[in-house]
Amino acid sequence: MQTGTISVVHAFDILGDPVRRRVLELLADGEQTSGAITAVIRAEFAISQPAVSRHLRVLRDSGFASVRAEGARRFYAVEPAPLSEVDGWLDRFRRSWEQRLDALGTELVRGGRARAAGTTGNPPGRPGPAPIRAQPIHDRQRHDMKDVLDELATVHRAMGSGRVPAGEAYTVELRRRYDAGIDDVWGAITDPERLRRWLKPVTGDLRPGGKFELDGGEHGDILRCEPPRLLKVSWLYGPDADAWPGTSEVEVRLVPGPSGDTELELIHAAFVDEPLFPTYGPGAGGVGWDLALLTLARFLAEGEIAGHEEFEKSPEGREFSRRSAAAWGQAHLAAGGEPEHVASAVEATTAFYAPDPA
Repeated sequence: MQTGTISVVHAFDILGDPVRRRVLELLADGEQTSGAITAVIRAEFAISQPAVSRHLRVLRDSGFASVRAEGARRFYAVEPAPLSEVDGWLDRFRRSWEQRLDALGTELVRGGRARAAGTTGNPPGRPGPAPIRAQPIHDRQRHDMKDVLDELATVHRAMGSGRVPAGEAYTVELRRRYDAGIDDVWGAITDPERLRRWLKPVTGDLRPGGKFELDGGEHGDILRCEPPRLLKVSWLYGPDADAWPGTSEVEVRLVPGPSGDTELELIHAAFVDEPLFPTYGPGAGGVGWDLALLTLARFLAEGEIAGHEEFEKSPEGREFSRRSAAAWGQAHLAAGGEPEHVASAVEATTAFYAPDPA
């Protein structure tokens, strides 16, 4: 069974977060502005405004909530369809539950009568069960991990085909939304000063026809630049990359959303004879782009990123990379990949991006 575009199992992952459940409780009383929701959630859960925005985006992207713009304000509303489908999935268990609850009700009534008669049913000298105390629900590390994995879930991934100057190509395609205006996102991916703060320092003649180079060695030509909607570059990496001209291109397209957000689509096309594909499959570049888009999301939300390279080595970063590799394996299978090759590629990609700590 599907809930909109997500499975019921994934719907439970979304509803399993106490922050998102609380947001839906607020929306159950009627439409709410993002500011009103943020004020309540920050007061009750002691999390940052960007963290609240991420939860709202997860609910919106998964179909549990909708948003409309009215001037500068955004109004959120609950969408009943996914909840109805989850309720339908749960319905198969209700008959068993209701029978057991009826039995529990009988026992509670019997216990109440026993207490009224001055007996508890406990053996002499043995106390009754200890009172149940609520456990704290706010655990920073757990929330950090969930935030990271929520970001992974916001990305649509696909493997396709295309062409580059060298010939036939395979593509890795990523699409997601950012809670930022199109000019803000465009500036983040083209302004050298802003690129330095979330990706890497970049140098070169940053105009159409010019060349660029990132501090990590990635380099190429700027093929198209149409602000604020399209950027296309050739993308080469490694000491022998220049021996493979015309084999790798990256295109980024931005589309403004109806509520002031922006959809970003990134397509990386690589020559089919590119030497890494047989070993790593689409995860060779896909996991790296997942990490880059995650860092961009944090930058757009928080304005500054510190230690993003350290993040990749952290438990959260390693888990993100492992799940990203698995997600690219699913995209590879959906594109017709042989299961044995896909499994081998996922294993190799995971070992590369998230090797077992020494």
